[in-house]
Amino acid sequence: MSQARPRSLLADATRAARLRFWIVIVGLLVIVGFVGSSGYDSWRSYRHVITATNRELGNLAKLLAEQAEDTLQTPDLLLRNTVTWYESERPAPGRAADDKLAARASGLPQVRELRIIDEHGMPRVDLYQFQRVYQAIDLGKGSAINLLRDDGTLVVRQPPPPAAQAIGGKFPDLVSAASAPAGLVTNSVDQKPRFVGLAHLASFPLVVAVTREKSVAFEGWRADYYRVTARTLVFVLLCGLAIGAVVYQLRRIELGERALRQSEERYALAMEGANEGHFDWDLEQGRSFLSPQMKLLHGHSADAPVTSREAWIAALDIHPDDAARMQAAVLDHFEGRSDHYEAEYRVRHPDGQWHWLHARGRCFCDGQGKVLRFVGSAIDVTARKNAEAEKERLEVQLRQSQKMEAMGTLAGGIAHDFNNILGAILGYGELAQKAAPDGGVVRRYLDNVMHAGGRAKALVERILAFSRSGVGERGPINVQAVIQETLELLAASLAPGVQLKSRLEAGDAAIVGDGTQLHQVAMNLCTNALQAMEHGGVLEVALERTQLAQARQLSHGNLAPGDYVRLSVSDTGSGIPPQVLERMFDPFFTTKGVGEGTGLGLSLVHGIVADLGGAIDVRTSVGGGTTFTIWLPIAGEAPVPSAAVAAELPRGDGQTVMIVDDERPLVALVEETLAELGYEPVGFSSSAQALHAFREAPQRFDAVLTDETMPELIGTELAREIRRLRPDIGIVLMSGYSGARLLERARAVGVREVLRKPLQRKDIAECLGRVLRPRLSPA
Repeated sequence: MSQARPRSLLADATRAARLRFWIVIVGLLVIVGFVGSSGYDSWRSYRHVITATNRELGNLAKLLAEQAEDTLQTPDLLLRNTVTWYESERPAPGRAADDKLAARASGLPQVRELRIIDEHGMPRVDLYQFQRVYQAIDLGKGSAINLLRDDGTLVVRQPPPPAAQAIGGKFPDLVSAASAPAGLVTNSVDQKPRFVGLAHLASFPLVVAVTREKSVAFEGWRADYYRVTARTLVFVLLCGLAIGAVVYQLRRIELGERALRQSEERYALAMEGANEGHFDWDLEQGRSFLSPQMKLLHGHSADAPVTSREAWIAALDIHPDDAARMQAAVLDHFEGRSDHYEAEYRVRHPDGQWHWLHARGRCFCDGQGKVLRFVGSAIDVTARKNAEAEKERLEVQLRQSQKMEAMGTLAGGIAHDFNNILGAILGYGELAQKAAPDGGVVRRYLDNVMHAGGRAKALVERILAFSRSGVGERGPINVQAVIQETLELLAASLAPGVQLKSRLEAGDAAIVGDGTQLHQVAMNLCTNALQAMEHGGVLEVALERTQLAQARQLSHGNLAPGDYVRLSVSDTGSGIPPQVLERMFDPFFTTKGVGEGTGLGLSLVHGIVADLGGAIDVRTSVGGGTTFTIWLPIAGEAPVPSAAVAAELPRGDGQTVMIVDDERPLVALVEETLAELGYEPVGFSSSAQALHAFREAPQRFDAVLTDETMPELIGTELAREIRRLRPDIGIVLMSGYSGARLLERARAVGVREVLRKPLQRKDIAECLGRVLRPRLSPA
């Protein structure tokens, strides 16, 4: 949309510019047409003046020629009669002949006198008659009548020429005017361009030429020309002003529309950037408006038709939990119980996703409180809602993590103190068990004590695993081998109505961890599944490799993209109720009766999986069973471990071992155990005293076995001081705590191995056998 609007503005500007262009073109065409029409009229009038003048002058010349012809006929007859008389009478020249001739010419105004001349002469005609006749003709200013001989000799001119000598002069240009263009010549009489009309006398060698000055002939045309020119200029000016005014007004309108469109564009872009839509319901007129963004926010196309508010609301897929609340907010505002409308609701889009919308609006009412108009806007707040939900989930996880951490710290402290007590019980019980004869009552009692101690040790191990303080060595673990071993142990104790199905397809996929911990995870999940199927069912265990291309959020943890091994444990039991589902990973939370569970099973699973960098996904339905899915990151491949061959315990050969522990009973127990294994034990209940004794005789001792947690010097600090005195001595650290930090700290000060309390004879013997190489003789 943000690209379509600028194109629309550009198209509108192009259309406006094109309209202005065509208005200018049409205006110019009108002006050109009018100017052309005026010019054509002037040209036609000009040609008409020429034609009319030539015609007028020609006709007048013909009339005057006819009049001259008639005038000269009388003298001609007189001459002819005189010739006849002269030939018959042959009068002698003299006074008598002249009188007779005068008598013949009397009464003829055209003849002034009549004489007999030789053969080269001609009668002298009185031209006054022609002058008088021509004077009676009013041709107007600038016009003249000329009587000329055929050779151009000027005989008579009215009005008289400016120069008197012009009479009798030759003006051949007047005689040849018929061949001039448009009958226009420059008269040599007065050197002015004139129109000339000619007429030749048929019986006499004379020519009548009627002339009119060009300036006089075109006086009327010039007046019309100036008037038309002025009118044309006024019209062109007015048209130009009109075109300019129209173009200017169109430009103003265009700029106003463009400013309005740009304002609308900025507003629309701002609303689009804010992902906000608008609505306007005219309830009085029944008109409806929804912006394209408003339609898109509600899951409809931008051009979806809108007929009425009721039809629009009916077409929406509003979440059932929100519809009543949204309608109540509208009614509260319409009835005046709230000053504005505001509601948040969910709308389902065509892709099936629910989108949260935050709507605000106001209504306008008449004097009676009737709602006339309802306007407002809506914005998509799905991201904010999801962020709030994610924040709440993270806060819950943080509280859970803090609670688990506090419980783990508490459990670790309890386990450490209990380990010291349990170590003495198991150690002395083991010595007493070995000393008691087989089959006796005391031996049976001691066996029960050791059995109970073993259960207590397992419980402490679970507590330490929960607190992430386990000391198990981490390394590549073949997951499928551990799960298969767990299922083999589990299959032997299945109830008759339970069916076990397994699908193990992980191959040699390995994780970095402790096999014992992985065994505890699988065993706890399977045990819980069996307990959920009191009346029988199907227990299905699946193990497979999978790859995640994107990060995934599970019910209990998040996964980054990568390769994983996925362990799924499913049952067909009763499922987990929602109130239990929220707390099932809490430590010491159990749904079993008193004495039936410790509440550490699932919390142990959660602690181990989180420690291994994995996550847990739980899918359950009441009455439909439960599926626990464990995702663990693959760290390569590891072959299936071969079965270990049991070996006899290694024994000492009189080596001196320093024992340091703040618990005196444990020092005595270890001394007795080491003495029985062939060592020379030297015990100290104070780390400071032990360090002092080592400084006194560093070469006396072959190995050091020290506790970590002590009031004076802790075990790692004691090991550092001893290594400074003697770098080659083997040091073994004992602790009820463990974890990566302790292992790193121990290796940093040169500790060879870390033993986990409570200790048993086998643990001590094998550890010293590895530290004091070459191998000692077996016990």
